[in-house]
Amino acid sequence: MNKIDLKILSEKEILTVKETAVLLNCSIKTVYRNIKDGNIKAINFGERVLRIKRSDIDNLFKKH
Repeated sequence: MNKIDLKILSEKEILTVKETAVLLNCSIKTVYRNIKDGNIKAINFGERVLRIKRSDIDNLFKKH
């Protein structure tokens, strides 16, 4: 993704797993692992439809 896409992602309130991975500069697998471990909160709207609140991602960095 280019810088414009990152700017758009940083302004979105609800993110997909893929968008979260791009924002955190990690793999999709890492995002799923962190959801499973409870480090990232995600809402399951159905099969293969997970959404993550941007504020929860921001709070990850406030913990550490």
